[in-house]
Amino acid sequence: MKRLLGTLLAGVVIGGGVAPALAADLPEPAAPEAYSAPAPVPQERFYWTGFYFGGTLGYGWGDRDANGPATGSFDLDSNGVNAGVHAGYNYMFTPNWLLGMEADIAYTDQSDSASPGGVGVKATSNWLSTVRARAGYAFDNGMMVYGTGGLALADRKWSGGGSDDSDVAAGWTVGGGVETALTDHLTARAEYLYVDFGDETYNFGGTSVKSDLSEHIARVGMSYKF
Repeated sequence: MKRLLGTLLAGVVIGGGVAPALAADLPEPAAPEAYSAPAPVPQERFYWTGFYFGGTLGYGWGDRDANGPATGSFDLDSNGVNAGVHAGYNYMFTPNWLLGMEADIAYTDQSDSASPGGVGVKATSNWLSTVRARAGYAFDNGMMVYGTGGLALADRKWSGGGSDDSDVAAGWTVGGGVETALTDHLTARAEYLYVDFGDETYNFGGTSVKSDLSEHIARVGMSYKF
């Protein structure tokens, strides 16, 4: 009996020593990998290169400084709607910078009248057209800011005493704006232009008037890009 108990005790001691050794030889379980969210899909940039056309709607206000032998010096403020169409082409020569050309023509509906020195006169202008270069910087979010400048043409008419005198005046324009992409083909813009036509002399109804016309235009528009 004593011999049996001794044998069992020896087996327990030997087994207790072997078990830790075997456990030490077993491979440790791999640590779980840390979770990482998938990388965001980059937003596609709007590509400005190409032809486009569209329409604009805004307001113009002009300042006509005038003087004449019979009228003396006087001012006319001719304000009115500015609604028209435009077309142009942009070319991106770097991922962010672009150059372009644009032409537009707008109905202006500007008129004002006065009676300087007792002489009744009226000045009107019904349309305005520009041909301009544009230089812009395009952001990654589809927005572009630009400066613009070039040639301006407009009809100018003075009348009084039952007659009138008119011409197509040539001048210059400069301005800027911001344009943003709404879809792959549709853009919206807001812009400002300053226009200067210099001095012109008009003779009507026995009256001679020398006029200097400058104009401010603020307008919004939409374009379709091909």
